[in-house]
Amino acid sequence: MICFMRDTLEIVADDGNLCGEGPTWDRRNCRLLWNDLTGRKLFDYHPATDQRRVLATDIDAAGIALHHDGRLVIAGRKGMFLWNAEGQRETMVGPVNGEPIPFNDMIADAKGRLYAGSVYWKPGQPKTGFLHRVDLDGSIHVIDDDVLIANGLGFSLDQRTLYFADSAARIIYAYDVNPDTGDISRRRVFTRLPSDEGLPDGLTVDAMGFVWCAQWYGSQVVRYDPDGKVERRIKLPATQISSVAFGGDDLCDLYITSAGEPWPCSLAPAGWDARALAGGALYRVKTDIPGREEHLARIQPARSNPS
Repeated sequence: MICFMRDTLEIVADDGNLCGEGPTWDRRNCRLLWNDLTGRKLFDYHPATDQRRVLATDIDAAGIALHHDGRLVIAGRKGMFLWNAEGQRETMVGPVNGEPIPFNDMIADAKGRLYAGSVYWKPGQPKTGFLHRVDLDGSIHVIDDDVLIANGLGFSLDQRTLYFADSAARIIYAYDVNPDTGDISRRRVFTRLPSDEGLPDGLTVDAMGFVWCAQWYGSQVVRYDPDGKVERRIKLPATQISSVAFGGDDLCDLYITSAGEPWPCSLAPAGWDARALAGGALYRVKTDIPGREEHLARIQPARSNPS
C-alpha cells in the first residue's frame, strides 16, 4: 500500500468553506468548480493563472454537473436547476408530490442522464433517502429507496457499474447498469468501511477503474481496486474530507474539498474531536494516475414533475 505524505499536499484555496463540496473539472474552460454547501457559495479556480473567484453567493448548491450547452447543473436542497454565468436559473427538477427534493451528489452518464441521491437524514431523526435518475426529457425516477445519507457517485470504465456511497451505512455500493435504459439492478457491497475509520463521502473513478473516496471524519482519501480492496491512502491534516475530483491538463491533479464547520454526530468514530481542525480548504495532490473527464448532462428541463 502506497501512502502519500502530508508534505505533498498543496492548499489551492483556503476560504474557510463551511462545507466544501462538488469539485468538478471543467475542461472546456480549464478550471475547477466547487461549492460551499453551508456557506451558499459557488467558486472556480484556474490553475494556469492561480486565480480563484466567487461565482455566486446565496446559492443552494450541493452537487455540480456540466451541461452540454455550457451551463451548470446545480443540485441543492430544494431541487435541481440550470445556472449560467449571468446568474440566471432554470428549474430542472422542482417539488414532487408538493415536496422539494433535497439533492446531494450527482453524476451524468454517457447518454447525458443524471443520477443523484437525496438526503432527508438528521441526527437523531433518520429518514430514508433515495437514489434518483433524471432522464433526458427531465422526468425523474426513484431507482433505490433504501438510502440513509446519499453521497458520492461514479461509473466504471464500461459504464456498466455504478458506485454509490451511503455515508451512514458506511458502505460504497455497486449496481449493475443497463447503459441503454439507465436501469440499475443487483445492489451489492463494493466495500464496507470499518468503524474506526471515517464515513464514505464524495468519490470518483480513475482511468484504471479504481475508486477514490473521501472520508468524512477520516482525514484521508482512499483508493480502492475494482475488487473493493484498499490500494493506497492520502492522509490530510483536516478531519472532515468531503469530496474528490481529477483535473488539470493531464487529469493527474486530484482536488480534495473539506468542511470547516464541525458536524458532531453519533456516526463519528470513537475519539473524533470536534475541537480538532475540521477543514475548510481546497487541496491538490499530483498523482501518478490520471482521472477521466466526466460526461456532460443533456437533460431538457421538464415542464412539470410527476405528482
